[in-house]
Amino acid sequence: MQLYLAIGLPVFAFLVNIAAGIVQTTSLHARIASVENNMNARFASMETNINVRFASVESRIASLEWRFDTLIGKVIEIDKRR
Repeated sequence: MQLYLAIGLPVFAFLVNIAAGIVQTTSLHARIASVENNMNARFASMETNINVRFASVESRIASLEWRFDTLIGKVIEIDKRR
């Protein structure tokens, strides 16, 4: 009986340790996946926000270019009248 306990208890403890390691590893992978998904969502949101801002800046620049071209056109017309 003592021989069975002497051999069986360490083997049982080893198997429990392996099972606990597997559970811990699975839990760690789930946490890493969760963090990765959150970071991907944040970066996607930032990318969308930056794209909207760039589009706004581009439209403002286009508006300024149009106004500048109009102003130059009027100056040229006034100059041609002289």
